[in-house]
Amino acid sequence: MLGSDKRSDYLVSAEQLKDMLMLGEVKVFDCATHLVPDPETGYSVRPGRSDFEETHIPGAQFIDLQGELSDADSNYRFTMPSAEKFSQRVAAKGLSNSDAVVIYASNHPMWACRLWWMFRAFGHQQVKVLDGGLAAWQKKGYELSSGISAVAPGSFQALLDESKVAQVADILGGLDQGNVCVINALSEKQHRGERPHYGRPGRITGSVSASWNRFLDKDQCFLANAELNQVLTEVGAVQAEQVITYCGGGIAASVPILAMALLGREDQVSLYDNSLSEWANNVDLPMTSDA
Repeated sequence: MLGSDKRSDYLVSAEQLKDMLMLGEVKVFDCATHLVPDPETGYSVRPGRSDFEETHIPGAQFIDLQGELSDADSNYRFTMPSAEKFSQRVAAKGLSNSDAVVIYASNHPMWACRLWWMFRAFGHQQVKVLDGGLAAWQKKGYELSSGISAVAPGSFQALLDESKVAQVADILGGLDQGNVCVINALSEKQHRGERPHYGRPGRITGSVSASWNRFLDKDQCFLANAELNQVLTEVGAVQAEQVITYCGGGIAASVPILAMALLGREDQVSLYDNSLSEWANNVDLPMTSDA
């Protein structure tokens, strides 16, 4: 059964964002991040700050997901920071609780989806993703800026909704009871056990494959709701009581979460934040590989 259409609550077009900026009704953030292949660690993380300094939407600020909005004490990349740290960092970018937010990435929508999910998890409701990212803005021929602009600090207070962040016990218990659909948002080849790996090859035993790219069109915009519903129905997500998504480090897993939200099902889905970075490196947790 198709959920209610919530697209306007979570997505904004380039045209809509342009109007919002003209009226001064929004704070915009670019959170592009690059994963650079590394023979020792699989990949290293490079923030897209230099890309932002070269080209960005006027008035936008840059947020470094790894350097500014991750738990520096965690053993895993991109782990959620504390509510206090999140509050401090976004306030330093000029954001207050009363502000509407639009997020985009100059390279890949999964980064914008990740930051959108973080805002939602920390209780901020007025947050949307620019559908199609910076490319959609550029395609319209809209004005671009360069460099970095100073901004006056805001006042932000985050409150974590723990129901949006899944833990190992939630996955094990849900699979055991049969009332949870666990979605792997990595590529189908990684789901089967082919490289690149995040530790042991393969997938969480009992999980299904719904790669992030199945939810997007060729322009990196989200598919129409009927198509999203078809993808999620095929993997059993629509029929399940609850859905938990995962990937390598909690980034790509945010794409199917936004897709669920577009169908009015945000309250039914949570993200396993540590994902395979934790699971694949704990031999006590069950994994399956076809490779």
